[in-house]
Amino acid sequence: MSDRRRHGCRRASEVLVLVIGSLLLSMSTASASLPVTNTPQLGLSGTIKTSPFVGSTTIMKDNEDIAYVPRDNSIWLVDDNADSAYEIDAVTGALKRRLSRADFEAAPLLGGGPVAGQNRTGDLEALAYDAANDILYAFSGNCCTSAALPTAFRLVRDGSGQLSIESYRALATGSDFTAASWNSADGKIYVGKGRAFRSYDYVTNQQGTTFRVPNVAGILGMGFSVDGADLFVVTNAEQLLRVNWATRSIVPGWTFGLTSFGVGDSRGVSLIGDRLYVSDGYDQRPKGDPLRYAVYVFNVLG
Repeated sequence: MSDRRRHGCRRASEVLVLVIGSLLLSMSTASASLPVTNTPQLGLSGTIKTSPFVGSTTIMKDNEDIAYVPRDNSIWLVDDNADSAYEIDAVTGALKRRLSRADFEAAPLLGGGPVAGQNRTGDLEALAYDAANDILYAFSGNCCTSAALPTAFRLVRDGSGQLSIESYRALATGSDFTAASWNSADGKIYVGKGRAFRSYDYVTNQQGTTFRVPNVAGILGMGFSVDGADLFVVTNAEQLLRVNWATRSIVPGWTFGLTSFGVGDSRGVSLIGDRLYVSDGYDQRPKGDPLRYAVYVFNVLG
């Protein structure tokens, strides 16, 4: 659950609410790029409303992570209070689909066995999209009862061409991934929590050896660049970091505070085109606030 809250309510006037027409993306992620500079500056481009979604009455009850699926030009979000996953249009923010808790509960065990059931579906925390194989993974943690069972879900294309829940894997006891992302350079899924990173393989259901990146702590969200050279991380200190993946080190100058933009609980991050998208799971905004569980969209200037 989103239980790591550090900041009071932010005034809506401190941020820009997304004007949908101004966020027409150049969504060819193959050409995605950020400025080559030692003095980058983060600028708020806008926000994507989720409470309710554009053109819908559906309301997010939390915002835990974000992933981008270029084939569909879709952004996926997970919500551990509504126990749901949402697919939205990356240009307009309009809701395309909602996968409910019942959809996750009905997932069969990979290779045969019982369906996932309620104990595996109450703490959806992280997403990772494998672009090489066109597979979306969703990870559920162990919060907030002893009955909660950490689980990995796999979403593949169904007969209609949509990503749908195909199977699940029971994760090792104690697993609680708050962040996940796929790296195109080595084809691996990486997961994180606290200070620890490790790889995860769905087919074998094996977790790799944990490792750390110096000065990276409180990992709540992560997303690789298209080429896999950089990892972007958001933390429980409401910071956005850029990590050189080859050297496992923070890129100098690429540490940004997010509270000044109004982010109260940074939960997920994804590089889409040349913009960084950060999901906010802050619980203290009142119902009806357009920034409640919004996605913040940032430009990087240099």
